[in-house]
Amino acid sequence: MAINFQVMTENQKNEYGRYVPDWEALKAGASCEEEKEYIDRIIAQDERWISKGRGEFVGFTFNMVYITKQSCGHFEIFQSPHNEHYTLEEVLEQAQEHTKSKCSRCMCGRY
Repeated sequence: MAINFQVMTENQKNEYGRYVPDWEALKAGASCEEEKEYIDRIIAQDERWISKGRGEFVGFTFNMVYITKQSCGHFEIFQSPHNEHYTLEEVLEQAQEHTKSKCSRCMCGRY
């Protein structure tokens, strides 16, 4: 199974020094319409927080994100460092392992 991922550059850091993915590029790499809808929900969630005065998405600490379809059938986004200690191959192997678990919401009983 192919993993939709993005390694972000220093140019993708925001004013808080955090990484912000190119959401459109992630959508372009989506495996199916359902994954695109998941990414749209992430974007919409960020917009709802801003409109309710709760602040804004401040970005990711690490420079790589990936989206996997979990064993429960839901998609989830994860972040990881990508550098000489965390190679692309290792991170994608970790991503494959995540597909064997339920998503966070199912584990917490929120679905």
